[in-house]
Amino acid sequence: MIAQMKKLMLFMPDSAIDIEVELTALGKLGVMHIMPLQDAKHESIERIDERIKQLKKAISVLDRFDEERNTKADFSEISDYSKMERGEVFLMERVLEAENDRKNLEDIKINLNNDLEWFKNWGTISLKDVKSLKEKGVWIKIYLLDDKELKTVADRDDIQVAGKLDEKNQVILISNNPDEKLDFTEVNFPQSEADQLTDLLKATKQQLKANNVFLKQLSAQKEVLKEGLKERKRRFHVRNVQFGGLSIEKQVRFWKGFIPLDCIDHFVETAEERHWGYIIEDPLPEEMEEVPTLVKTPRWAEKIQPVMDFMGLVPGYKEMDVSRVFMVFFTFFTGILVGDAGYGLVFLLITFLVHRKKKFVKQIEFGLMYTLSASIMFWGILTGTYFGSEVIANLPVLSHLRVEKLASFGGDNIFIQKLMFLIGAIHLTIGHLQVAWKLNYSLKALAQLGWISIIWGLYFIVVQMVLGIDAPGIMLPLFIAGATLVALFSKTGTSFFKGVLSSIGNLPLSIINGFSDIISYIRLYAVGLATVLMASSFNQLAIGEGVTTLASGISAVLVLVLGHGLNMILAAMAVLVHGVRLNMLEYAGHVQVEFSGNEYKPFKIKEKKQ
Repeated sequence: MIAQMKKLMLFMPDSAIDIEVELTALGKLGVMHIMPLQDAKHESIERIDERIKQLKKAISVLDRFDEERNTKADFSEISDYSKMERGEVFLMERVLEAENDRKNLEDIKINLNNDLEWFKNWGTISLKDVKSLKEKGVWIKIYLLDDKELKTVADRDDIQVAGKLDEKNQVILISNNPDEKLDFTEVNFPQSEADQLTDLLKATKQQLKANNVFLKQLSAQKEVLKEGLKERKRRFHVRNVQFGGLSIEKQVRFWKGFIPLDCIDHFVETAEERHWGYIIEDPLPEEMEEVPTLVKTPRWAEKIQPVMDFMGLVPGYKEMDVSRVFMVFFTFFTGILVGDAGYGLVFLLITFLVHRKKKFVKQIEFGLMYTLSASIMFWGILTGTYFGSEVIANLPVLSHLRVEKLASFGGDNIFIQKLMFLIGAIHLTIGHLQVAWKLNYSLKALAQLGWISIIWGLYFIVVQMVLGIDAPGIMLPLFIAGATLVALFSKTGTSFFKGVLSSIGNLPLSIINGFSDIISYIRLYAVGLATVLMASSFNQLAIGEGVTTLASGISAVLVLVLGHGLNMILAAMAVLVHGVRLNMLEYAGHVQVEFSGNEYKPFKIKEKKQ
């Protein structure tokens, strides 16, 4: 269900010292969803944001040493920053300074190696001799030209070709004019002699090694930076809240927000203790779009939340909580769309293996994956589908578990398609029953019963038109009764006749939409069938002619692994596309849920672990 919210106006003294303490207490309470009354702008926010970026950068530098640092020896050479006031700042500065030194040394190393490579390519030219010639009025400039470029200057007396380098000509220009040059990119001389470069490179490598040891030692205290980062993030959060509120004559600052009804007592108790001013009241009608949505669902239905979050589905405050129905039917749809017990087993094993590495995925996602894998296996067993193999499906034990009418091989396709339409009618019926329950004290609930009657009339029409099955005699009375209820009770208000006429005018288009919605559920059959056919095709491609040689055996294994792997990926994508769509569009449309809400996100600060 969607939790009831109250509007909260909160007042605190606008004192630079006190307000941070009070807002920290509010954050630890973690119940108020704050609506900013203005853009949070202040120089302190900018300073904290810059410090957060620096701390993150310093931590990322030390992350390189996670696997190699020796914490037992690291403190012997450097200070223990955890015992210093603002130790994270001093540690951060040393890390960033050392990292900057490392980058400079790396650049120097690259340049020295490039200069040594120059001597290797151009020979042991003495830079002293080049300088001496320059003092005597002779300037030497060197170029790398291809054959076409060389032809344009080959007839000049001041040009000499010294050799070849990677299919380019090493060209030397000798001139008495310092401004004389060729219209090509000049190759620069090194800054030092070859023997000096070797010594400089050796010294640079030693400095890099010492720098690496120093950073490795600092990495033993990375937790100091992490704790500092947490504190800066807390301050950043508090300051944004602080300056997002409005100040009254620099004496009082206030905020507007919302609080769940069941959290009010706890909030009031804290507010009274800390002498906060507050006003708690019902949101005004024009504020309903601002009210955040807090969905409280049973534990078993919480498993669907990652899917809802991924799709950005948040019902509006005045809309209905559809998570339970979403969970049940999404699980059911997943089983049908994939529908292969072998694939379900693979998904189950993958989930189990990933589950052992809990740090990579939120715990709640495992419950969903286990549930979906079980659903796929269950439907696969009912349809006798195991990696798309008819041979496996006909094994004695497995064949007894199969429902013949649902069987992927030799089943009744008409029956399966009719079942899909039936599932659609039931799904949409549940939606209208939910709306009717919500309106149980209103005549509008009767209109929802009318829509249920129309849906079942549409179901019989769909079955007749698509599958050729004659509709029962009750179909017409269903439409008449349903249309009457919808026309009379959809828009109850001051003008009865105006509401009836409006409802009748909208009815034809709504019925057409309902017809297309039920038709949409055939996608469950179509996509599930496509998964089976692709699996069967890969099996035929791999071992259709038999495995007679080692090469054919290896090829068969590759085709089976890659083919079924691709098919499982496509099946998983189909679940996200079609399984979510039937819930988010067809069903949600009948429940009148537009997912137009904004999620309840209270201002919350975690307590420090002692």
